[in-house]
Amino acid sequence: MAFTFNKDKALIKLTEALRKYNYMMKKAIIYLHGFNSASLDLDGHLLSSKEKLQVMQEFCAQKDIAFYTPNVDYRDFESIAEDMLFEWNQYLDKSYDVFFMGSSMGGFASEYLAMKTGCKAIMINPAIKPSDLLPQFIGVTENLETAQPYEWQQIHCEQFKKFEQELASSQQRTERTVLLDMADELIDSVQTLAMYKEKANVVTYAGGSHSFEHIKQALPVIEKVIFSE
Repeated sequence: MAFTFNKDKALIKLTEALRKYNYMMKKAIIYLHGFNSASLDLDGHLLSSKEKLQVMQEFCAQKDIAFYTPNVDYRDFESIAEDMLFEWNQYLDKSYDVFFMGSSMGGFASEYLAMKTGCKAIMINPAIKPSDLLPQFIGVTENLETAQPYEWQQIHCEQFKKFEQELASSQQRTERTVLLDMADELIDSVQTLAMYKEKANVVTYAGGSHSFEHIKQALPVIEKVIFSE
């Protein structure tokens, strides 16, 4: 009996196998907080005041997803990138599928890191151009969440220009999901929507704020990004 190769059936089987493999592969989210914020208190515990983090930690525990959310200092973005790329590589060595996620400045950082690695980015009310956004905070002397002293200066704003240019000129195909509260009082959500609507999956929520008040409603979107092929 002659063997007949059916290309369509073979492709379907391969797709199904890849989908199953992707679903079963270990997952990790590297989550970055926003400017002048924190994820952890001074004892290294997740901040109980941060609903996004609490919801994400519970979601990740339920879905068996590793959740890494360090405190970062945006005065040295290059060091942040180097540290997060090191963590990404550590997860890769353990056969994890890694996703970058973050809010505000963490959204910008997630897009940059996704561009560098080819990972997917989940960006919440992302900062679009930090070099223009952050000068209004020059003179800040204390972290809003931890009360640790520091000083935000013009030079810290200027550092972002090269990273913005690198993102703008990159030919790397980056899969982005952007979650927007349309009543964001700090970043123009309409401008963000216009920038990303052609190059990202943008999901908008009426009302809300820059802190993002729809994390629970966004969980199905986040789950789809993580477990889709």
